[in-house]
Amino acid sequence: MLVKTPLQEKQNKQAQPNRRPKNPNNRKKSGNGSTIRYGTKRKNKDKKLSLPSVPAWKMIIGAVVIGALGMLYLKHVFATQQLLTEVHQLENEYQKAKRRHEDLRLTYDRMIGPKEIYEKAKNQGFINGGPADNIITVEEE
Repeated sequence: MLVKTPLQEKQNKQAQPNRRPKNPNNRKKSGNGSTIRYGTKRKNKDKKLSLPSVPAWKMIIGAVVIGALGMLYLKHVFATQQLLTEVHQLENEYQKAKRRHEDLRLTYDRMIGPKEIYEKAKNQGFINGGPADNIITVEEE
């Protein structure tokens, strides 16, 4: 028994008909003469996913190439580490030389400083003039 409500009857009158055929095997002619089938998109379930077949010689060559690249990388890493240790060693030597130069510079500055100059002048017979803070007045004649 089919029961229709008044609302459904109103909708059926206003609704446009479905343009696709109900049977997907029905064919429809397009404007250029070819046929169009609706609902024919099928997935191939029989195929299994598999890796592409690669010959053994290609695998061997690939492994050798990857191994050679790995060895080159390791050689580069060890060379970089060795250079880094050399850089640190040279940096330490530079810091030592810099400290020694600063110490010698300080010693030299002390040797030519005012205290040593005054002592040498006194030993040679010069007289200390005293501080130079005295005000000099000029007398007119």
